[in-house]
Amino acid sequence: MNGRFSCVLGLVLAACSVGGAAAQTVGDAGPGLALARQVCSECHDVLAPATRSPNPKAPGFVALAATPGMTATALTIALTTPHAGMPMFRLTETQRADLIGYILGLKAADRAPGR
Repeated sequence: MNGRFSCVLGLVLAACSVGGAAAQTVGDAGPGLALARQVCSECHDVLAPATRSPNPKAPGFVALAATPGMTATALTIALTTPHAGMPMFRLTETQRADLIGYILGLKAADRAPGR
């Protein structure tokens, strides 16, 4: 796993373990996939079953979903906190929730037969 991604993921997961975090809304995976294809697929593998991300430093969405401790809150933090190597996108709350709904829906894809 990329060192920068590991560092950011560690910060996100640490922030999620702190009590008092507000529950995040998980949106509709259908529009989330459409948004992922439009905005994220230039760098990330956004489909399941996973192949390989166009940018080798960018984790695929199936890998993100399968990361232990990955939650809607963790993804919200990752999508709203600037970090090296990832451009900041201006997503509406609905877009962000839909993207998170799609990513979290990929958890089952990681456990598909043959994986």
